[in-house]
Amino acid sequence: MPRVRSQAATASPTGHLRRLVDFAEPRPDDICLDIGPGTSGLASAIRPRVRELVSATSGSLPSRTFSLVTARLALAGTHDQAGPVHDMLRVCAGRLVLVDLVRTRAGGGGRVQRLRDPAYIATRTFPELLDLLGRAGGRTRRLDVFTIERPAGPWLAQAREPERIQRQLIAELEGGPATGARPRLIGDELWFAQSWAFVAVEPISRTRGAAAPPRR
Repeated sequence: MPRVRSQAATASPTGHLRRLVDFAEPRPDDICLDIGPGTSGLASAIRPRVRELVSATSGSLPSRTFSLVTARLALAGTHDQAGPVHDMLRVCAGRLVLVDLVRTRAGGGGRVQRLRDPAYIATRTFPELLDLLGRAGGRTRRLDVFTIERPAGPWLAQAREPERIQRQLIAELEGGPATGARPRLIGDELWFAQSWAFVAVEPISRTRGAAAPPRR
């Protein structure tokens, strides 16, 4: 059975990144592929701890294999998520560390996240994510599932329509429709919550022969 940690925390982005690097367990002999949208803070944090690091997007993976593959929010822009995960496992000769937002019973379907970033298509529940990984040919070994609270200001500063999102968060505080972001006021500052999953996966093909193509 995979090991699971689950908790709620008030965390800074720096603390979140440190937690992720610790979970990924980079080794000095690792050849690492980091997959993600844009510039990844994870890549910068892992680079000094591995022998080599290569960055790529999920749609343009190298043809070689890697002992460590990290993928942060690499599935957000596609409905067909089993295919990209299968491709990541194909270039993984060790372990794949997948990082994504997940939807909880207290959260919504990712509507606020999509308002902030229209390219973010899908937010899955945690069981849906595990099912996806299995269908794509992966065996889950370790899990870290947790919720963090963040100040809304810096997060909204990168949104296309920050005022619209802020209005929805404030409306929820006043008894309006749930956004899934679980907003609250700390002092005079607006905060919100996100649920994250860190999942360490290995290709089933390492022990069972060639992995089957993912079901579409």
